[in-house]
Amino acid sequence: MQSIRKIQLTGGSTYIVSLPSKWVKNNNLQRSSEVKIEESQNKLVLYGNTDIKTEIEKHLILNSKMDYKSIERALISLYISGYDTLTITSSYYISDETRDAIKRFSKLVIGIEIFEEDSKKIVLQNVLNSSSYPIYNSVKRMSLNVESMIFDTTKGINDADNDLLKNVIERDDEIDRFQWFIYREVKGKSCEDENSIYYLIISRILERMADHTVNICKIWLEKKNVEIPYKKVVENLSFSLDLFKRAMALFYSKKYNGLNDIISFKKTIMEQKKELLELGRTSDIATVSFSSEEISRIALYSTDIAELAMDMVLSIQKEITL
Repeated sequence: MQSIRKIQLTGGSTYIVSLPSKWVKNNNLQRSSEVKIEESQNKLVLYGNTDIKTEIEKHLILNSKMDYKSIERALISLYISGYDTLTITSSYYISDETRDAIKRFSKLVIGIEIFEEDSKKIVLQNVLNSSSYPIYNSVKRMSLNVESMIFDTTKGINDADNDLLKNVIERDDEIDRFQWFIYREVKGKSCEDENSIYYLIISRILERMADHTVNICKIWLEKKNVEIPYKKVVENLSFSLDLFKRAMALFYSKKYNGLNDIISFKKTIMEQKKELLELGRTSDIATVSFSSEEISRIALYSTDIAELAMDMVLSIQKEITL
């Protein structure tokens, strides 16, 4: 519920705003009560009682017939929803398979530790003070990881280094780790940061780019031992990487100039894809065609980042010259 209050000046230098009486009563406040005011960019968040921290506690009751994949998916959803403590119980003994799945989950996500454990109960605790690790930092870490994955995939193809390609695939879990954290933080703090929605969308784009990069690695690990125009593949992937780096730099800078240049590359991306497909007709067509599709997706996602950056830039500008 929103209400409008006028700012008043008292004593010549102190600004005051009256509080809604209903809010004061609901929070058991009275004259001389203390409140906590937290500044968040252009917003002030008011807390009624500074001594009480509301702990979010949730309870997951396991059915003995649930497979570990279903449990893992539920744990991720609960993590995104936000909690301080999650108690997992079962009327039966928790199986080793289920216990291992919960432990894998606690290692995969950011800030969750196993606090208590017995034969029928496992308690997970959020130990991270997220105010010390803002969403912006998570986006930056995520984008740098995607950048390194694309770069190493290019190098792995160029040098025929299968170990490097396998290493890129293993790094995909780190991308998921940051994406879930960003989902969780945006859900809990969407009112505190006007850019939260853009961070949420870009985390999804980055996750998809990582998936396409992993797909390329898998394609080249399974390729046939025939002549493949790998230099053209490397060239196209390097172009996609460069486009991605430029798009992210403009996203971080929050500047309009240059965004349209990146968006205009969509036609070039499709032309490069067509050229690569033509070369694939005389070699391992499956490897080349699948690679061209994944590479073009990475490049097109880079243009999506530029469009998202434009949305963000224009949303905060009072006046813009095109």
